[in-house]
Amino acid sequence: MMNMNKVHVPHIETPIPGPRSQDALYEQGKYETSSISYPRSFPFAIKSIRDSVIEDLDGNLFIDWMTGISVLNLGYANFIRDAVKLELESTWHALEIPTEARINFLKALRSSFPQNMQQYKTIFGISGADACETAVNIAHTVSGKDASTIVFEGAYHGVSGGIISATYEKKYKTGNNSPGFKVVRVPYPGILWENHSVEDVIDQIKIAIAQNSVDSLLVEPILGEGGYVIPPHGFLKSLRKLCDENNIIMIVDEVQTGMGRTGKMWAFEHEDIKPDIVCVGKSVGGGIPMSLVYYREDYDDVLPSPFHLGTYRANPLALAAGTEVIKRTPAVIDSVVSRGNKLLKQFSEIESDTIAQVRGKGFMIGIELGYDGKPMDSKSMEKYKLGLIKNGLVMHTCGHYGDTFRFMAALNIDQELLNTGMEIFSKVVRTRW
Repeated sequence: MMNMNKVHVPHIETPIPGPRSQDALYEQGKYETSSISYPRSFPFAIKSIRDSVIEDLDGNLFIDWMTGISVLNLGYANFIRDAVKLELESTWHALEIPTEARINFLKALRSSFPQNMQQYKTIFGISGADACETAVNIAHTVSGKDASTIVFEGAYHGVSGGIISATYEKKYKTGNNSPGFKVVRVPYPGILWENHSVEDVIDQIKIAIAQNSVDSLLVEPILGEGGYVIPPHGFLKSLRKLCDENNIIMIVDEVQTGMGRTGKMWAFEHEDIKPDIVCVGKSVGGGIPMSLVYYREDYDDVLPSPFHLGTYRANPLALAAGTEVIKRTPAVIDSVVSRGNKLLKQFSEIESDTIAQVRGKGFMIGIELGYDGKPMDSKSMEKYKLGLIKNGLVMHTCGHYGDTFRFMAALNIDQELLNTGMEIFSKVVRTRW
């Protein structure tokens, strides 16, 4: 492994992809399905990752502003690695039987939520989709109704089983033949190329409630895959009020927004609301697959036993890593706020006629590109993405039109990597492809 302390990052010494990466990509293509997309978007093969630096097989070093799509909010840190190694000395699979790692995690998780939610219960899963699907199933079980769930345009809640119906984009549903849950879809406020106010959205939800049997509402505090869209302040409070008035269970999907990403431990805290159910995933396992649903304690009396089975739920290695992440995240929250505000300003001040809008909270920032009043086309976006990689910066895109770069670096990333990454991004985004 290259000594990263002695080499300037980024460090690009071969074309992208380099010869060894080309070989690895070819070998992967021989054996693995061609339906996967990331090797096409990120054409290199990984040798190792430390903190926020990716080393490929050819010795190139990249700044990581993607964190596995917000899966490693504290980066590839030694303390996560050490926690996993230590847990390996005990066990690495234990079903639902108590272990020290499990109890420690459950206690840490509960303490991470506001005081008025510290009697809630936890049920574990594997993925964000798993968590969201379980949350909707809990809501339907509690209501006892054959009812619909209110969901939003631009939403992404996973692509498996019943929850596929709640996800908005058709491209994610190709090849999935599940009928999904019953959903009623309404606009999400704040989307750049549309114009929906909070009041308009609330009115449309009221119409939906009047015309359908509805028992639940599923919402992202900030749209993730939908474009890092920040709704107007007061949106979540308005939803909470509407749910209370209509006996609707409010489910908040914190899979991408949670674990400190927005400058609060949980994004719903920005509006000081109390959800009935919270979906948690991605960074909660420190990079090891794990998700969970955190729900009102009175709902627990209604759930049958068993409910939502799975032999891999709450893997001890993920629990050990997750406990470290939960305990260490509060120490970086203030920095996420201050550095996030500075980054938002820096992105906004880039002089480029391709930037249509910059928006964000904390370390969840979207930079939407466009030209002549239209979203940037997908081919140009891929050229911009590859341009960033060739200059040593790894970023991903999102949004209905795929026209938004999303900043989702590790919350504890070294400041020098932020400064250098900003220089690279500014240079590349000012280029016309």
